[in-house]
Amino acid sequence: MKNHSLSSRFTRLGLAVVMLFAMLGAAVAPAGQAAAAQAGGTSAPAVSALPAKEAASVTAAVYATAEFMLKNGVQSDWQAIGLAQAGYKVPVSYLKALEGKVSEAKGVFARATDYARITLAVKALGGDPANVAGYNLIEKLYNHDAITGQTLNNPVYALLALDSGSYTIPANAKWTQSKLLAEILAKQNPDGGFTLTTGASDPDMTAMVLNALAGHKQEAAVNTAGQRAAAWLSKAQDKNGGYGDSSESVAQAIIGLSAFGINPAGADYTKGQINLVSKLMSFSAADGGFVHTAGGSSNALSTEQALEAMVAYQLFGTGGKLFDFSGTPVKNPQVSVSVTVEGPNGTLAEGSVYAGNVLKALEKTAAAKRLALVNEAGNYVTGIGGVIAGTFGGYDGWMYVVARGGAWIYPSVGMGDFALEENDRIVVYYGGDNTQVVDAVTVTPAQPQPGQDLKVQVNQKKWVWNEATFTSDPVTSPAAGVQVTIGGKTAVTDAAGVAVVAGGLTANKYTLTVTGYLKDKTPAIVRHTVPVTVASAAADRPAFGDVKSISPWALESVYTAYDRKLMNGVSEGSLLFAPKKNITRAEFAALLLRLTGNEPSAAASAGAFSDVKAGTWYYGTVNRAKELGIISGVTATTFKPDGLVTRQDMAVMMVRAFKLDAASAGAGAGKFSDEDKISDYALSAVRTVTGLGYMSGTGGAFEPSAVVTREMAAAVAVRLP
Repeated sequence: MKNHSLSSRFTRLGLAVVMLFAMLGAAVAPAGQAAAAQAGGTSAPAVSALPAKEAASVTAAVYATAEFMLKNGVQSDWQAIGLAQAGYKVPVSYLKALEGKVSEAKGVFARATDYARITLAVKALGGDPANVAGYNLIEKLYNHDAITGQTLNNPVYALLALDSGSYTIPANAKWTQSKLLAEILAKQNPDGGFTLTTGASDPDMTAMVLNALAGHKQEAAVNTAGQRAAAWLSKAQDKNGGYGDSSESVAQAIIGLSAFGINPAGADYTKGQINLVSKLMSFSAADGGFVHTAGGSSNALSTEQALEAMVAYQLFGTGGKLFDFSGTPVKNPQVSVSVTVEGPNGTLAEGSVYAGNVLKALEKTAAAKRLALVNEAGNYVTGIGGVIAGTFGGYDGWMYVVARGGAWIYPSVGMGDFALEENDRIVVYYGGDNTQVVDAVTVTPAQPQPGQDLKVQVNQKKWVWNEATFTSDPVTSPAAGVQVTIGGKTAVTDAAGVAVVAGGLTANKYTLTVTGYLKDKTPAIVRHTVPVTVASAAADRPAFGDVKSISPWALESVYTAYDRKLMNGVSEGSLLFAPKKNITRAEFAALLLRLTGNEPSAAASAGAFSDVKAGTWYYGTVNRAKELGIISGVTATTFKPDGLVTRQDMAVMMVRAFKLDAASAGAGAGKFSDEDKISDYALSAVRTVTGLGYMSGTGGAFEPSAVVTREMAAAVAVRLP
């Protein structure tokens, strides 16, 4: 079935059957209600072969750790591999950066492990290691001159890399898989373990070898060596379930054992009721990262290895291996989306999550907001937060729509089958046959001034089943009888969908809200918000001597920013704004302090940066902005106060200053044509500020490295909350 609005077609088909399906959890449910068919919709690897309790705790930890990494920017190849294998979409810019690294090095790296690591990362991200920027990394590996005579890491990771996909390796290659196996097996110690160079066996190297041997355990000699290595890992485990104080040794053991098909949470790896998996979980930190030793803070190396270990354990449940990328790529990789849950009388939840389908996004949001979900048989959402389908005695229930690229998508499939894209905005709402979504809100005048009446036109949209084409066709119309609220004033739309806010508002930024709540009925319209800025009146505008230099699109913003004392002129003589002058890092920090209502630090405060000298106008400003976490230095000790602000850096500072997230971001955060040029550290911030409407692109591009002018800063400043 193809509808979301419970149209007359459902009535003719017999809505009682639909509700019966909902109550019985039938395999076929109407897509127009919040159907949640899960076939092919799960983003993370299944862990059905694992104990339920352990599988759930590991899955939750994978989510927390992966999203901790993504929030802070992907910083290593191992992080990228772990994220990809966990079912997350790694920013495209990371693969581009890898290709750039290979190109810059002209395909030449000193160590075999460099070729192996990059090979694994490129393959995990969907690239071709045999053609990275025109260079064949596979050939570089199998003909490498320095595999032997160094550490055991070289043949181990070379073998993992060559096994990661279906590559052509000539028989006369210096290093085939058989030759690498022989090299590795020759290094096994009498006790069954392995070490990096010579000496006593150690857990990390033994586990890494076990990982590499896993792809060849059908060979008798390899299987025997692997079983001996696994036995050594069990024997070396201490009474506390680990290998000394290190979390990384535990992580490596889980990766190796899981790859070889041995349960790291099994009896052989349980000491004092603590197994390797539960031991690893004991190193987790509250922020989603993992610590090196108990009681420490999150450590980048520990965190990336822990993520790989947890994903390896999940893959063990389905017979997969961490470094085996020869299978089908993860379907519907998890991407960053925002979710709003609208109940019949108000908003129940808003959040920003990573998910591959709508059902998973709803589940994560509901869990974060502690909303109970009723999802019978895993395919039909009949209740959220205590609001159950049929509350009003009809065929009302939970439905959903998705905003993408500024337009509504009306899915014709269940929640679990709708594949999400980066920056989608999901609206799950309780509705009935009368409930529609807001298609457009137009405020006249477009740039209202204080005290000026506001005319608000609201259009709505529904989808009606077309018997001839077997599709649901969109139908727009004026939204009559809905409420428009702004600045404490409320008006109701007339038959033409128009509401007038008489008397206007004072100069400020506002949120205009459209609602259609009805007593004891489903809403007439799904709650919708848009930002509105009321600018200074023309009579109060300052007489800038360079007004003709101000771009038309920035004129109102410049006046408003000056009126609110957010930005001043640049001359003590005639009033000049200098709209095209580039704003400095110190100036933008000062602007953000004003916007957030913070005062500069005292003149006698300790300096945060060596190049921010006492006595300069910005000394207290920069120190305070650093203290608040709004800014960071270009190095650990320098700020470069007179340096220019790029658009991507402006986005980052705005997110920090206002503690923004994508929870309420709209459909505006579309994909930019130059997204691969946005630095990893700034990508999340750019998506957030564009999704919230505080910044926008030009001609489909964001231009992250473009410098910010004073008029650009003014335009953004007046939009911020």
